[in-house]
Amino acid sequence: MRSSLPAIVVSSCWLLLACSDFSLEPSGGQSTEPVEHLTHVRDDWLLSETEALEWHALKDEKGPALTGNASWLHFIGFVEDRLGEYGVVDIQRNQWTFDRWRSSEWPDRSNWALVSNGRQVEVASYGANSGATGPDGVTARLVFYDQRNPPDDIAGKIVIFSTAVDEAAIEAFANSDFEYRSDDESFPERGGPIPVNRPDRQGTSIFLQLMGLQSLIDIAIRGNAVGIVFVLDAGRDLAAGMYTFPVPRIYDVPSLYLDRTAGMSVIEDAKAGARATLRLEATITESTAYQLIGYLPGNKYGTPDDEQIQLVTHTDGPSISQDNGAFGILGVIKYMSRIPQADRPRTLMVFLDCRHFMPGAERAFAAQDWFTRNPDARDAIVAMIGMEHLGQIEYREDGDALVESGRVYASHIWTTDSSNMVKLAVQAVTDNNLPSAFVRNVARPGVHGRSQGRWYGMAKSAPALKIPGVAIMGIMGAYWGTSSGIDRFDASLFRQQVATFVQLTGELMIADLAELTSVEDPGGLRADEEPAGRGL
Repeated sequence: MRSSLPAIVVSSCWLLLACSDFSLEPSGGQSTEPVEHLTHVRDDWLLSETEALEWHALKDEKGPALTGNASWLHFIGFVEDRLGEYGVVDIQRNQWTFDRWRSSEWPDRSNWALVSNGRQVEVASYGANSGATGPDGVTARLVFYDQRNPPDDIAGKIVIFSTAVDEAAIEAFANSDFEYRSDDESFPERGGPIPVNRPDRQGTSIFLQLMGLQSLIDIAIRGNAVGIVFVLDAGRDLAAGMYTFPVPRIYDVPSLYLDRTAGMSVIEDAKAGARATLRLEATITESTAYQLIGYLPGNKYGTPDDEQIQLVTHTDGPSISQDNGAFGILGVIKYMSRIPQADRPRTLMVFLDCRHFMPGAERAFAAQDWFTRNPDARDAIVAMIGMEHLGQIEYREDGDALVESGRVYASHIWTTDSSNMVKLAVQAVTDNNLPSAFVRNVARPGVHGRSQGRWYGMAKSAPALKIPGVAIMGIMGAYWGTSSGIDRFDASLFRQQVATFVQLTGELMIADLAELTSVEDPGGLRADEEPAGRGL
């Protein structure tokens, strides 16, 4: 059954954390365990499901962890403290200041509202970084923007965009090929009946809808609109607390989100030429951001011969698991700290980025990046691992409600273009019984001869750097909004994902990297080469 925390445990999370595993020996301890546990995962060295729940409950205490806010400082401070306890050294904060935009967070709608044609409309969320109207709002005529037949003029108006995408795009995204797929598993009880059909169409749809938002924002800015209303193809639960992604720079066209039901009536109002009042109150404050960097030393750390594996994720996001890759990496570090430093052939470099949900995201703060400021820091990096979106639950829509699908949510794993790297990933999935996992190498066709799509996870710069790389993520689904908290976290899946990437980290620590950077064959892992699991 899915692990969960009663309210009393969540509220006393700090006490639980203080008592859980502070006696763990750091990397220089007296462990005599064989080095084989670098690549053969020892279950009692992994974090427990209870620990995973405690960590996430702490993160959930103060709401969405967006860079610079109180929740983010709470979250990243805990991660930094634990890294130090697990033997990570030379921890550094690469910091700078930025303008942080904020409004009230779901379910507090006090700072955002819409009155259309004299009727109060339920608003699902605000548009991040979209300026402000002040307490009186802005009143103007509504105009619906039909992308097949755009209006002549949107200046001075509140423009209504429907974000719906066509079925062909959804099918193309959802049906990307793969190198390997592990068996599905039931949820929340393991070993039960599994739904016959994959119910995650809406999860794919909402991702594609979000990917199109920036082009709509640009239309509104160029057209001098005074406000934007985005009508999502999403029910009430899925739309609740929706956060804009990719995250735009701060812009001055106050924006709101509506679910499909609330939005239909507003679209009809716009087509009838009705007027509306849009209100979005927000503030901008100077805040501090920082990337967190540290090293779990290998046996050559501090020498010219040191080789480093970069573990990368981002630490900011609106939901319980958008940004929990830091906990995934922390789980890997905790395990590897059991191995004496003398027996760790390579150093693990922890790189926790803070820019993913900042205004304009990574690109807007490229000049402040650690590697821009320290260009020689890449010289020792020989491989890369990315982790994000872990322990997610698959949902389907039932009208306005989100309900559990009955299936463990898929884990998507990407590797660089090497058959040996693919085989290591497949072996880690099977050894650790990771269910519903897809392994992909996007540089070549998959087992059915089709495209394997794009690399959406972290560490996707590994191919350009010509180093081995592997990454894992859930595809998000219900987790784009601030409404997804600790009640939507699967600790059992999180632990299996961490175990899988402990093994992959160990493999990269001992590997002859030359064998992981060459492409042995153009066809990938054939279906008849797969170990236990299923090719479709």
